[in-house]
Amino acid sequence: MDHNVYNILISAYAKEETVGEVMHIFTKMRQQGLNPNAASYGTVINLLCRIGRMDDAVLQFTQMITEGLTPDIIVFTPLISGFCACGKLEKVHELFSEMLDRGIYPDTMFFTTVMDRLCKNGRVMEARDIFDLMVHMGVKPDVRSYATLMHGYFLVGKMDEVRKLLDNMCSIGMEPDVVTYSILIDGYSKNGRIDDAFVVFKEMLEGKVKPCVITFTIMIGALLKCGRKEEAKDLFDGIWANGLVPNVITYSLMIQNLIEEGSLQESDDLFLSMEKNGCAADSRMLNAIVRRLLQRGEMPRAGTYLSKIDEGSFTLEASTAGLLTALASGGKCQEYKGLLPEKYHSFLEQGTD
Repeated sequence: MDHNVYNILISAYAKEETVGEVMHIFTKMRQQGLNPNAASYGTVINLLCRIGRMDDAVLQFTQMITEGLTPDIIVFTPLISGFCACGKLEKVHELFSEMLDRGIYPDTMFFTTVMDRLCKNGRVMEARDIFDLMVHMGVKPDVRSYATLMHGYFLVGKMDEVRKLLDNMCSIGMEPDVVTYSILIDGYSKNGRIDDAFVVFKEMLEGKVKPCVITFTIMIGALLKCGRKEEAKDLFDGIWANGLVPNVITYSLMIQNLIEEGSLQESDDLFLSMEKNGCAADSRMLNAIVRRLLQRGEMPRAGTYLSKIDEGSFTLEASTAGLLTALASGGKCQEYKGLLPEKYHSFLEQGTD
């Protein structure tokens, strides 16, 4: 095998974050008389940084240089973003200076990756500093840069800052994309500002950037959560009118709502319609439906959907199993056994212990 084959294997295992396999292949390369090249090291360092093993990543970085290989921005990016995320700013400055000394200048992707890592670790103000540094160095932020920082502000509840960033994008002639708008809508919704979310959604319907099915789903979920069910139903019906098709999450939200309302036949009909439209139920959806039905005491229907979990070779979630056990503790174990698939009788029996 040559470098290319080994690198393909390393990349494949790195995507699965199976460190043991990656390091085994990395070692095997040497045993076969092939020293890892810059691409091999880049993949390994990126993986180690991603899972928080920064000391091991630095060891590989040092070994790479010792072997005469030149690190590029693909190597520096995960190292710097990793040390940013864990707050080791001295190491960040050291690596950043080394990168510049080597004539490697950060690009938009570099800055955005660092910002993303910081935001996901709750360090949004530091992400903003990186954004400002990017602008100061003459590197132009793109839509993803803005979206990353917006999502960071949303995670800490600073929705006014999110809106300012969106307005700033528009003021410099940068067109926000559907992801950017969806982040704004999701942020407003999860921070209790449902009317603001709906305003943005309507702006999308009337503007150039149309909502995608994910945007519709975010808005429908938010409306259902705050009890605005008729508006949610109208939006669901409007998905087709906009040339889109609901996804499994959209269907799941609507079916659970119908069960909660007691519209059980309608919920079954919608489930069948979903399958007819080529959208297959997943484990998460089926478990959610079963829980809703159990909570209403609809055991025969719950049994039907438990059978669907089996047919799909899905797993019963812990919360679903716990609910089955809790219901049986009410003294109806034998009655429920006649309504549910035999496979689930053991959960009922646990509730009588």
